[in-house]
Amino acid sequence: MDQQNVNKVLITGANGFIGNTLMRYYKQQGTAVVGVDLCGNGDDIIQGDISDPETISHLLKECDVIVHTAALVSNAMKDSDMWRVNVLATRNLIAAAKQHKVRRFIQISSIVAYGNTAEGELDEDHPVHANGGSYALTKLASEHAVLAAQASGGIEVVILRPGDVYGPGSRPWIIAPLEAIAKHQFMLPAKGKGFFRPVYVDDLIRGIDLAVRHPDAAGEIFNLSCEGYITTKEYFAPHYQWLGKKGPMLVSTKVALRVSTIASKVAYLMGNLNEASPATVMQLATKSWFSIKKAERILGWKPEISFEEGIKRSHQWAKDNNFV
Repeated sequence: MDQQNVNKVLITGANGFIGNTLMRYYKQQGTAVVGVDLCGNGDDIIQGDISDPETISHLLKECDVIVHTAALVSNAMKDSDMWRVNVLATRNLIAAAKQHKVRRFIQISSIVAYGNTAEGELDEDHPVHANGGSYALTKLASEHAVLAAQASGGIEVVILRPGDVYGPGSRPWIIAPLEAIAKHQFMLPAKGKGFFRPVYVDDLIRGIDLAVRHPDAAGEIFNLSCEGYITTKEYFAPHYQWLGKKGPMLVSTKVALRVSTIASKVAYLMGNLNEASPATVMQLATKSWFSIKKAERILGWKPEISFEEGIKRSHQWAKDNNFV
């Protein structure tokens, strides 16, 4: 496979978990890269607002590929904020990318695009569903904005749907659970039998780079997940062990929904957000997993980091950063 030459990559959300890991990867590979985020670092991450792409027009002119990781990842934020950042900003960014002749646009979507009620193994042809709260809805709508831009011509688009991305620095799957477990505020719906689809961040990064370079990736949608699934109990049990606590706490989905609904109302009244919202409960009770055959066939991608190795690295990072 002859990979396409890449002159310079622009990464949005470059201070985030995936964006920053990708920045480090490209620097180590010797690929020219620049990041954009609301806060710059005075070096290779430039301060800019993707909802107003004119603030970064000079970067768009010099980059031939954009990897769009910037998004609000939340099951508790206001719908209007989620829509403004995840959908409208994406639409504005890809419109500006076309104007400045950017060749390829990589949209980092999510497996939540399939919704929380789908069951069994899902491939990229499976219908999407917005029954996963504002995050799922806005991820779906952002995909539509990108596909609409591609349909009118002038830019190559690749949509990636990662599984449950974990590893050093992951807020939803490493940091937040540890914080909640330490406060005795963490429970698993479906009595811990929901399906979890862990993909280690370094494996995802390899998949993103293949989507950046592979000539046959243009116009395609790819699941980038693990093969099969593990249960949520299997995924979160190590977190309890790291903290020296017994668990996980296993409850029925009905009980978890009742508790999360009350907690969300209390948090709202106090001006706070409760990420352990009903949408999160339903996400942790899902019974679906994802076919990665298309990514293997077209990109030559398969995950290489075992769960045992990935969770070992995550534990070391948590210790080094005083989370355990």
